[in-house]
Amino acid sequence: LTPKVHEFIECLLEEKNGKYTQSLAIQLWQNGHRFLVTRELNQAKKYLIDRYEDASEARYGMLASSKDKTLENHGIDNSFQTTKRLKVGPWFNRPKNDPLSCCRLETVATEFACQGLELDFALVGWGSDLVWETSEWSMRYSRGTRDYVANPMQLRKNVYRVLLTRGRDGTVVFVPSDERLDSTFEHLISSGFRPLE
Repeated sequence: LTPKVHEFIECLLEEKNGKYTQSLAIQLWQNGHRFLVTRELNQAKKYLIDRYEDASEARYGMLASSKDKTLENHGIDNSFQTTKRLKVGPWFNRPKNDPLSCCRLETVATEFACQGLELDFALVGWGSDLVWETSEWSMRYSRGTRDYVANPMQLRKNVYRVLLTRGRDGTVVFVPSDERLDSTFEHLISSGFRPLE
């Protein structure tokens, strides 16, 4: 991954200069790296399937935060019971037509399972555990964070830092049609994500 990917995501999550964040997004786009956003999960899935139709070795898959409690209602089952059963080896390595393959876009890996993995393209479900409100990130709807965590907001940002930097060619973010996430969707676009059309 180009260092610019990490810098772009750092700027996005740490609320750095908006114009600079946008300029990084433009540079990435010009170099072929895609940061896309949609509110339609099936549109995101179709994009990946079509993009890699003739690339049998391509790896693409769904990722989501383990702390979110919204995505399950929008087609991404990131519940603890489901994600603890994920076998990462088969998920990442099996051929596209294998039921266990990440390319089936049916099972989801959380930040714990995908850390250290690189996909060609990631489909990231953006949850309610980190939302943009007015002019900053908020954890208002996040599942409880343990008391011993010194900086829970930094922990949330780190989760999304992992999720948003797994794709070598790019990332398409699915933001559910939930009014609590409207500002997040708009913020991603204003930061340089391009709407998936």
